[in-house]
Amino acid sequence: MELEEQMEQLSMEAGAWQERARYNENMINALKFNIQQVYAQSRDSKEGCGDSEVDDTASCCNGRAIDFHLLSNDNNDTKELMTCKACRVNEVCMLLLPCKHLCLCKECESKLNFCPLCQSSKFTGTEVYM
Repeated sequence: MELEEQMEQLSMEAGAWQERARYNENMINALKFNIQQVYAQSRDSKEGCGDSEVDDTASCCNGRAIDFHLLSNDNNDTKELMTCKACRVNEVCMLLLPCKHLCLCKECESKLNFCPLCQSSKFTGTEVYM
């Protein structure tokens, strides 16, 4: 009886280590993706060629790019676009990779393994300060 309990405990520990390894592999893949994106952006960008802040702040929400400079903070549409797509209470602040959707709050991002907009697997989320 004691050996069965010990085997069950060891099996649970092995599962926990496997889950940790999967998490670490996903983190490594996300970091590799981030590095590739930075290299691609630095290679393709030309300093001082009229790049606008609008391009920098555009995000893909609900399948369309948003120009935050044209939206008013008092506008209900803005409030709806900036609300977490999972809980619909908190403001969005997490950019999901690799799909690049800005659609979750910090609490919901930690609970979901997929993007609620495109249903793609999420490698990681990066906090965006606005």
